[in-house]
Amino acid sequence: MSMGDKVTNLWKRASDEEENRDEIPWHLKYGSRTLGTFAGIVNLFTGIWNGLGLIFLNTDCLFGGIIQLLLGLLLIALEAPFLCVFIDYMQKVSDVAENKPYWTRAVLYAGLSLVPMLLCFGPSTLIASALVFCTGLLYGLMSVGKKGSREDMGAIASPVDNVSQPMGGHHTTLMEDPDVWRPT
Repeated sequence: MSMGDKVTNLWKRASDEEENRDEIPWHLKYGSRTLGTFAGIVNLFTGIWNGLGLIFLNTDCLFGGIIQLLLGLLLIALEAPFLCVFIDYMQKVSDVAENKPYWTRAVLYAGLSLVPMLLCFGPSTLIASALVFCTGLLYGLMSVGKKGSREDMGAIASPVDNVSQPMGGHHTTLMEDPDVWRPT
């Protein structure tokens, strides 16, 4: 299988699976992937920058930079596996992640974005971690699902009958009987 076939199959499979999955709006699907890819690239660069702080004897940010490098590689592997087409097992990692629900990525990204911030707080770390956290927020929104239709929300909000109201339910007597609410 040539490299062009691999890339074509990756794009085709991702678009086929995503079209059938949960009826999530296209701007959330592709926006989260784009933001995740961009966050991965930014984390790679800021991880290298923080790692180079060792030259200036700044050992505090060395571990934060290593975590950012690993986080950047993870984001690129999960969000844009076509960038890692030369590494065979990256496709398997991406396939496993695609079969998981969206909330797992949301928790993973939001949790892992806090670790570099705790190890090395600075402007570059703040920006890179904020991008990863925002990617996690987008996946969290996708896990909530599609908003209900107007008819569905109206049916839920309206009372079913006046006989069997649950405890704490609202009564419609005031609105239906004008003699009750009319001043005397």
